[in-house]
Amino acid sequence: MALRVVNNKRIDMTDDEWGMYHNIVKSYTTTTNKGEDLFIDLFETDGAGIIIALKPPTKQRTTLEVFLFLMALMQHQHLRLMQNQIDDMCNQVKKKIADIK
Repeated sequence: MALRVVNNKRIDMTDDEWGMYHNIVKSYTTTTNKGEDLFIDLFETDGAGIIIALKPPTKQRTTLEVFLFLMALMQHQHLRLMQNQIDDMCNQVKKKIADIK
């Protein structure tokens, strides 16, 4: 994972997620609009780049595609965190079992 910048916030994304973000931005960019603007003020992240809150669009319009992308990204980030915790616990159990033997 790598920390990227979206809406002036650090956000943890895989290369595939970053590619999807760029595809969405490109599909909504016109001569008068920037696709990046659809992501303004929709989420908050912590210091590690994990989305901790999604906010409904109140200041400007966005698309359902952008909001669903952010929802999926948030879920993927939290699933990765849980998987890392499970992997860590399994390694600790393996080490304890090896110590007992």
